[in-house]
Amino acid sequence: MLNAEIDRSRRIGTEFEFALPQIGTGTGDDVRRTLAEVLTANGLPAIARGYSHRPLPDGIDLAIEYDASVRGESRFSGIRWQSVELKTRILEGIDDWERIVPKALAICRYLGGRVNASTGHHVHIAMPEVRHRVASFRSLYNTLHRYEALIYGLVAPSRRTGRYASPMPDRPGLLNDCGSLASISRVMSGHPRTSGFNAIHLFDPSPRWESRYHGGTLDTDKARHWLRLMLRLTDHACLRTCKAAKTQLPNTRESLDKMLVTIGLKVNSRVYATVSPELRQTGRYLLNRWKRLNADQPLALPRHQRRAQQAEPIAIPF
Repeated sequence: MLNAEIDRSRRIGTEFEFALPQIGTGTGDDVRRTLAEVLTANGLPAIARGYSHRPLPDGIDLAIEYDASVRGESRFSGIRWQSVELKTRILEGIDDWERIVPKALAICRYLGGRVNASTGHHVHIAMPEVRHRVASFRSLYNTLHRYEALIYGLVAPSRRTGRYASPMPDRPGLLNDCGSLASISRVMSGHPRTSGFNAIHLFDPSPRWESRYHGGTLDTDKARHWLRLMLRLTDHACLRTCKAAKTQLPNTRESLDKMLVTIGLKVNSRVYATVSPELRQTGRYLLNRWKRLNADQPLALPRHQRRAQQAEPIAIPF
């Protein structure tokens, strides 16, 4: 019997891009330094620095950085906006995320942080499994390829058409003949870093992948459910051998139900017989979000097609 739960020990890193209004004199560095000071004063040790991939110093939870891709926008003239990228340290699982991120986002909202089409929310998810089982890399690639149209159906349309989170090449079975990380690296050498699925760090000594699909947000619930979805896609890919689909599932309600059942966000006795309460909550949230963003899609199957929900072909367990 399969049970769907979150791997609470899987390490995470998150980035939130937004713009802050600047009232008065000073520079963007002053704005970012002030934000770091406010976070620190409220129990979230933070530093301000330029854009960097360096790890955060010991004892620091957050980095406030400059990001040249972020643009402010306003209905009124004369307002200056400063770009901000808020990065967490490497978090020791989702419970560590809960201790830091909700409070940080509340402070950023209170100070007037805004998101727009130029901002993104990126999630880095550790995947040490690829170091000893290459099949887990293929499984993740195949899972994301199969459901990518649905993933884009859960985010702002600008993410698919913009240049910060482009779709992966529609090449089913791309990794089928790859038996090592070296062969996968050769095959994926042209895969862009700015795609929704950034796999470049899966070849590092500490493997992780980056989800760039989601647009900017300072909404804690939205970020929480998105993180759970990304973790669930990863956990499912590592627990099962997910084979390549001939075609991607279309962005329809029927496909969404299949995805929720197959990856373990909705109970189905043939697939995941039990699903944790928090994952069921996320499944309901994603369904409602899909309805809001896809109002032109039919919300239910015709009566003659309604049956017990059918999942995708059951993946083979490791």
